[in-house]
Amino acid sequence: MNHLQLSSLNLFSSQTTDRAPEQRSTETTLACLINSESSRFLPVSGTNVFVRREASGYRAALLSLIEFEKTFGVLVDYVYLGREFDQHYFATIVEENSSNHGEFVDLRSCAALLDERHAALLSYARAILNWRKTQSFCGSCGARTVARSGGHMLQCTAPQCTREHYPRTDPAIIVLVEHGDEALFGRKSEWPEKRYSTIAGFVEPGESAEQAVIREVAEETGIQVESASYHSSQPWPFPGTLMLGYHAQAASRSISLNDKELEDACWLSRKQISEGLATGRFQLPTDISISFRLIEDWYNKKDGESLRTLRNRYHKDG
Repeated sequence: MNHLQLSSLNLFSSQTTDRAPEQRSTETTLACLINSESSRFLPVSGTNVFVRREASGYRAALLSLIEFEKTFGVLVDYVYLGREFDQHYFATIVEENSSNHGEFVDLRSCAALLDERHAALLSYARAILNWRKTQSFCGSCGARTVARSGGHMLQCTAPQCTREHYPRTDPAIIVLVEHGDEALFGRKSEWPEKRYSTIAGFVEPGESAEQAVIREVAEETGIQVESASYHSSQPWPFPGTLMLGYHAQAASRSISLNDKELEDACWLSRKQISEGLATGRFQLPTDISISFRLIEDWYNKKDGESLRTLRNRYHKDG
């Protein structure tokens, strides 16, 4: 498996997990893996993942089959996630239960306290199991579906249909728009008080990601984008989106909240951001998100204190 440089990856992206699709080929292969001492199980209950608390944060609670069945009962349904460092991983939906092996927590709330490897594993488990829960019945005929290929495909059980359903992720763009020495920020009414972020939106059918950048910025702020360059991507497991990050240049500065999705939008300089953080008049998006990374990379182009250092000084909770 080829690995990207870690610096090019956002949180929830894995450079070490081999999804090993060849291991999903037969039930016999999977049964051998399930009973292997090298296999570990990741329980998920609703939107909560199973973790162990440590002094420095959290780790995924990776259970052996014996540990899993003592806590949650006989393994019935699962998804084979792949292998990593000679271990094979399975995700499974369970009813929340107290255990001395770990505790259930919301992934979004604990993600910043996980290392990159465990955040990626738990994100993968949560996202694919969410898909499984929403596809219990065939979207074509309504018959019940059954898992195939290690849980990565659901097949309709109706003999006249037998349609195959595969995991899906929704593409969305997220963009840091620049004009001169300022960047464009927007705010939604449901966000925490004083939080601003970059512009984002879903890619529509028949639309490229670049076209979505232009359309979303114009719809939400009235700003015309004259050029855009790809930055990086992030799998966002809440519940299942692939965020495609861009930096863009604006052709104009006049803001118009056309579709009313934002309650406010504004241009801010690095100095205004610094002052806003110091006085509490401005909050950044959480640093587990690609939006923070887009802002951070733009802010840090200029010499001086890094954005992360500045943010941590005034807002310990990120």
